[in-house]
This record gives sequence, C-alpha cells and structure tokens, in this order.
Amino acid sequence: MLLKLRGKRVEKEMTQQELAKQLGISTNAYNLKEIGKREFKMSEINLLLELLDCKYEDIFFQKEVNKTV
Repeated sequence: MLLKLRGKRVEKEMTQQELAKQLGISTNAYNLKEIGKREFKMSEINLLLELLDCKYEDIFFQKEVNKTV
C-alpha cells in the first residue's frame, strides 16, 4: 500500500506538504500515514482518492498472484 500511495502522489507531481494541506492535516501527520504508522480517516481517504484521481483498490488493495504447480 505504502509504495502505491507514494507512487500515485509522485505521479500527480504532488509533495507530501501539498497533499497534507489539501487534506487539512500536518505534513508530519501525512508522512506518518503514508509510511503506515497511522491510519487515514475515511473522510481523508475519500478526498485523497479524489485528489489523486484513483480508486480505493489502486492504493489500498494488494494484488495477489496465484501460482499453480
């Protein structure tokens, strides 16, 4: 999840500071959330998805690869 979120943010050419400001939280709080030490509130997730123009599963779901032998 963490790399996906950072990747989407970088793809949109946004800094942590810019995204934190849009979410109404401190840069430090955003950083802790992006690295997985704190969780995003649902309202923050909804705004984050809008700002990054992506879907929930693009960031918060990890694709599993099934291998058959």
